[in-house]
Amino acid sequence: MLRCSCSCSKRLASASPPVVRLTPSSAATSPSRHAFSTFAASNKRKSQTRAASSEQVFRTRNGSVKVNLTAKGAVGVAQSRGERPYQEDAHAVHSVALPRSALKWNVVEDRLGAGWNPELLEGFEGEAPQGEGKERKRQVAFFGVYDGHGGAETSSFLRSNLHSLVECARGDDIASTIDAYRSLGGYLKRYRGGPLDRFRKGSAAYNERKGISLDEMAVLAFLQADNAALSDPATGKSGSTATVALLHSLDLPHSNPYYASSLLSLTIAHLGDTSALLSSSSQGRARRLTEPHHGDSRTESERLRTSGTGILTDSFGESRFGGTLANTRGIGDREFKTLGVIGEPEITKRVLKGEEWAFLVLTSDGITDVMSDQEIVDLCRGIKDPTLAAKKIVGFAEDVGGEDNMTALVIPLPGWGRMGGLDTTADRREYRLRQAAGSNTRQKRM
Repeated sequence: MLRCSCSCSKRLASASPPVVRLTPSSAATSPSRHAFSTFAASNKRKSQTRAASSEQVFRTRNGSVKVNLTAKGAVGVAQSRGERPYQEDAHAVHSVALPRSALKWNVVEDRLGAGWNPELLEGFEGEAPQGEGKERKRQVAFFGVYDGHGGAETSSFLRSNLHSLVECARGDDIASTIDAYRSLGGYLKRYRGGPLDRFRKGSAAYNERKGISLDEMAVLAFLQADNAALSDPATGKSGSTATVALLHSLDLPHSNPYYASSLLSLTIAHLGDTSALLSSSSQGRARRLTEPHHGDSRTESERLRTSGTGILTDSFGESRFGGTLANTRGIGDREFKTLGVIGEPEITKRVLKGEEWAFLVLTSDGITDVMSDQEIVDLCRGIKDPTLAAKKIVGFAEDVGGEDNMTALVIPLPGWGRMGGLDTTADRREYRLRQAAGSNTRQKRM
């Protein structure tokens, strides 16, 4: 692992992911802008975005650092095809550059929730010395897990484009995006945009809006991705779930990488049955941040009550929307879109005190179908390398009979490597491994 060569604070220097000191010649520059892609966006024009980047620049109190999110130690990734003939899961790790106004309002709202008095917002309006405000724009880390079905076309589309759509999301595009969604007809004919409804002319909050926020940018990006996937013949009948985590520091006036910050903003945008969970550092307890969007869930069954499409139970006891789909929210799935399978994500926001949390995990349902949240957390105990932790999660899921595609992203937080408490699932995991081994032996004898 690379070591920090600058005189950073002790917390930053001891953090797992690699950082290096910047010199004037090596400082990050804004990538050139380029035409987005040829897919049909709802606003009928080509989007413009920055080149995809995994690098972040931080001007800390003790010097400047550059972080590459794809370097060893920054995030752990592991995948398995399981027993499926091909891999339909996809994942993405990027640094996104958000408009200064959106990041500013996100910091204000989150820091107010943490009991902070915003007397001065250094780093946002150009008052910070040496251009810190410009650097702060690209300090949001983007992590995504996409679980495709009916083919890998839609999950691959999300891997390549969703982070750029978040980066490009603008309030001026909301009306046309919702209009395009409504034009699909059926259930969507009366769709108002969910969390974006306040941007609709005539809504009570229309004249009071202060600009688009980070969570609203995520919702808009998901809807634009859905419109684009539905307009692209290459995606066919495929679809995908998605769980995206957006992380950035709330430390002011200087900021640190997310894995070394005293205060963090975490925004989860989620649809389907991919998942996100946190592990506490004091006791190593799992905290689920998402719930699956299945037809038998209370909120989804109520939402779909007027659609007229039934929820059937298959021979395995699983609910199927329209007798086919396990998920009632997703990107793509054009055959079911007018029946109510929407691409609007559920948003979860948290302000995290950095040292209180050890890591964040994003997984596809190939993991959570065969493992409990606490088993996932306990498998990561005592491991310094997040890649090894991700491999242990996927490996255990395979060993206990996981058959679906499997993906695990392990994202270290400031409490990484210092998780306390007891491994409460060790005995259960050993029992499950013995049971699985016995089952495999019996099958070989048949």
